[in-house]
Amino acid sequence: FLSEACDLVFDAASVGKQFLIVGTKKIVADLVVRAAIRARCHYVNKKWIGGMLTNWSTTEKRLQKFRDVRMEQKMGKLQYLPKKDAVKLKRELSHFMAYLGGIKYMTELPDVVIILDQ
Repeated sequence: FLSEACDLVFDAASVGKQFLIVGTKKIVADLVVRAAIRARCHYVNKKWIGGMLTNWSTTEKRLQKFRDVRMEQKMGKLQYLPKKDAVKLKRELSHFMAYLGGIKYMTELPDVVIILDQ
């Protein structure tokens, strides 16, 4: 079965399909990030948010909100907000970064999902 899985991954990669690598255990979380970055894949290494793929329209909206807040931070707009609002947006940005950071550029559902577990 491992040989078949390797063949499937190789064939999908040669055609240019999108991959999502999921590994939320502490032992594999860092390995998932390094492997996904090297392979230019999307990844989830923290908590899996329920409905991330099955409720894609909601996930897309959250990703867009993440991109908007990140752009505001890069442009320096957070410093002109009241302190309470800026802290709230920074907290929201750190939450987005932790849970959606690996899929921030994902524009559609992935073709192949690789799940690492025990």
